[in-house]
Amino acid sequence: MECLNLLHMDMDQHSISTLNLQSTQQEEQQVKTISMETSLLDLQYLNNNKEEDEQDHQRQLPCEIVEQILLQLPVKSLLRFRCVCKPWLALISDPKFIKSHLHNHSTKQDEGDDDGKTRSSKALVMLSSSLPLLKSVHVQVLDTRIEARSAEADAAGAARTTSTRVVVVEEVHESLMRHQAVQDMKIVGSCNGLLCLLLDSQDMMIYNPSTRQLQSVPSPPPPPTNNYYSGKDYFYGFGYDSCNDDYKIVRASCSSRNGNFATHLDMFNLNTNSWRSAIKTLPCYFLSNVVGTLLNGALHWVVRLAAAERPFSIVSFDVTEETYRYVPLPGEGDKNFSFYGLGVLGGCLSMLHSPHGSDYEVWLMNEYGVKASWTIFTTIPQKMESEYLGLMSLVRILNNGEIVILLHQRKLVIYNPGHRTLRTILSGDIHSSQLALYLETLVSPSAAPTVTTYSSSITPLNQAKASP
Repeated sequence: MECLNLLHMDMDQHSISTLNLQSTQQEEQQVKTISMETSLLDLQYLNNNKEEDEQDHQRQLPCEIVEQILLQLPVKSLLRFRCVCKPWLALISDPKFIKSHLHNHSTKQDEGDDDGKTRSSKALVMLSSSLPLLKSVHVQVLDTRIEARSAEADAAGAARTTSTRVVVVEEVHESLMRHQAVQDMKIVGSCNGLLCLLLDSQDMMIYNPSTRQLQSVPSPPPPPTNNYYSGKDYFYGFGYDSCNDDYKIVRASCSSRNGNFATHLDMFNLNTNSWRSAIKTLPCYFLSNVVGTLLNGALHWVVRLAAAERPFSIVSFDVTEETYRYVPLPGEGDKNFSFYGLGVLGGCLSMLHSPHGSDYEVWLMNEYGVKASWTIFTTIPQKMESEYLGLMSLVRILNNGEIVILLHQRKLVIYNPGHRTLRTILSGDIHSSQLALYLETLVSPSAAPTVTTYSSSITPLNQAKASP
C-alpha cells in the first residue's frame, strides 16, 4: 500500500508540474493518462488484497485486459509500474510485451483528437552538444482548425484558418559516461528507441534514453589492407534485422587510388556482441551523410561511382539480407551532383537541392526506388528575415505540414511552407551528424544479462518554452 501511495504522489506531482505548462489540449490528454494509471493501481491493489471478499474478487480485471491497458501507456509510466507487484514486473519485462508496446507506439507517433478540430504532432529529437552530453527535445505542435464562421463563406469555399502553438520540453542526460572521460560524443544511428553513440571517434555504445540502459560495443576491427590508399573517412549506420531479431551496426571505411574506389563494410551484431570484418566491398566512395539514413530496413548514403556515365547515386544496404543496390538521385543530380541532406520525410526518402540564385527545393521519392517518382514537395527561400539559411538538415514533417529543420548546424527551427516563415524553437551548439529522431521504447540495448543503468541521469532544463 505504501508503494501505491508513493506512485499516486509521484503522478500527482508530475501532473501539477506538467499541466501548468501546457495547453488545454495537453491538459486533457494528461488527465486521461493519469486517470488510467490511477484506475490501474486501484484495481491492482484490489487484486493483491488478501482479505478481499468474494464481491471484491469479482471486480478484478482479467490479465488480458490489464495487459491491453498497459500497452497504451507511455514508457515513463511503465517504468514506475514495474514496482507495483511481481506479476506486473514480469509482464512489463517480457520481450513479447516490449515488442507489442513498440509496435503500438511506432504507429501512433502522431496523435489526433476525435472532434476533428484539434490535433497534435510530436517529434522527439535527441542531440549531443560540443560537451559530452545528450539532450532530448520534445517538440509538440498543437494544431487548432477553426471552422468558417458562416454557411455562405463555407459554401464559397473560404479557406479554414489554422492556429498553432509549439511546446518544447528539453531534458539533458548528465554524466552519461561516468566511468570514463569523454571529450566528444556523436549520435551515429537511431532505431526503435535505441541510439548508437560514437565516443571520441573510436569507442561505441548502444543506449536507450528512455530506460537509461546502455551497452558497450567492442572495438571495431582495423580497416583491411589492400592496394588502395588506406581510408581515413568512416561512415556509420544502425538498423534492425527483423528476421533474426538482431540490431546491427555498420561501419564503412572508404579508400581510393587512381580513380578507383573501394568501401569496406564491417558489421557488429548485438546478439553475438561481436564484429565481422569486411563482410562486403562496394565499388564506390561515400560522399556525404556520415550517418546512414534508415528506411525500409535499409541504410542509405550518397556515393560517387568510378568511370560511370552517371557518377553519383545513392547506395542502399539491406540490414537483414546484407546486400546492396543503387537508388537514383532526383532529376539530373546523378550527372551533376547538386543534392545534399539525404533523409526521411513523411515516410519517403528526401533530399535538398540548392540551385544557384533560387529557392531550395525539397524533393521526395514517393515510390521507393523509382526515379520518376521524385517530386518537389516544397521550396524554401535562400534568404529569410535578412538571414541566409545556408546548410540545413530536414528533420521531420509535422501533422500540420510544417517542417522541423536543423539550421546552420546550431539551431532547430520550424518552417511553415504556406506562410514561408521560420520560427526558432531551440538554439545552441548542434552538429547535423549528432542529431536523430527517436521513439520512447522499452527495447533493451543488450543481448547479454548485464546492463548498466543510470536511474537518475535526467535533469530537466527548460520545462517548457512556447512560441505562438
